[in-house]
Amino acid sequence: MEEIVDRTYAAQQFFFQQIRDKLPPHISLVDEMEELLEISQDSAYRRIRGEKELSFGEMQKLVSHFGVSADIAFNAASENVVSFRYNPLNSHTFTMKDYITSAYDTVKAISDKSSCKMIYAAKDIPLFHYFMFDEIGAFKMFVWQKTLLGFPEFENKYFSLAAADPELLALGKKLLKEYNLFPSVELWNEETINSVLRQLEFYCESRIFDDMLEAKIILDKIEEYVEHLRKQAELGYKIGLGTDQKKLGSFEMYNNEVFLSDNTILATMGEKKITFITHNALNFLTTTNNKFCDTTHEWFDNLIKRSSLISSVSEKQRNQFFSKIQNRLKQTREKVKYMID
Repeated sequence: MEEIVDRTYAAQQFFFQQIRDKLPPHISLVDEMEELLEISQDSAYRRIRGEKELSFGEMQKLVSHFGVSADIAFNAASENVVSFRYNPLNSHTFTMKDYITSAYDTVKAISDKSSCKMIYAAKDIPLFHYFMFDEIGAFKMFVWQKTLLGFPEFENKYFSLAAADPELLALGKKLLKEYNLFPSVELWNEETINSVLRQLEFYCESRIFDDMLEAKIILDKIEEYVEHLRKQAELGYKIGLGTDQKKLGSFEMYNNEVFLSDNTILATMGEKKITFITHNALNFLTTTNNKFCDTTHEWFDNLIKRSSLISSVSEKQRNQFFSKIQNRLKQTREKVKYMID
């Protein structure tokens, strides 16, 4: 019985913490509860402190009003149950624009917090990076919708840079700009670049370009992107493109030669943590479960210990790493040229 009481108390505390995280600083949780639940200020405080359990009806009102999850709160109090938020991409109710907008809202909420940092195990090029160049962003968004997700409206389409959605690319630029503001740690290996290059080769071989010469344009931009990434690694912080050399968020880059299982992200904001795990290549499962996030943090710490830092220091290792990527780009260029010719 005591264990049940403890779990109920922990769940109620976590439930109110979710609400606090959503409330703007100028709004009082107590005042909101007073009005919504039609109770006194003292009664509101007793519920917040856990001295009085919320009734089912009260919880329903709070869930509906604040848009928080009671399931996540109760599962957070259990050591063996983890709840995830999941909103899968589809062509009707959660489109690519919705996906990028949702990613922007999440990253914006992270960057608004103090002491924020993101750690990214990059099995593929991180989502944010694609929008450094419109050509790369347009190609990846097309591949995702046509080939990986199989959206019906893309079934008979061929890729064309002229047909790229400017609104989608603008959303991607906003996402990149927000990501560049705060510190990030990225773990790469030589395979990280291969996904986009294989997709480019496949599209050439399958003749899915309106104009096959655009494959060369995209490859040129990927080479520019790699050079920009190398420059950021050398500096140890993020910068804009071209002449925009303003120092942005710090950038740590590691080469992990052993193991990167999937695109896993951990965002930390002081004591608070959020874990993002990819599902079906693109969709993210998201959780704030403390035990799960702590375990993920430990996994990242272990991964970093077994990786080589190639940003700021270790010029020799950095040059060796990017030399291997350049060789892979050269191989792709030769294949693309052969297929076009």
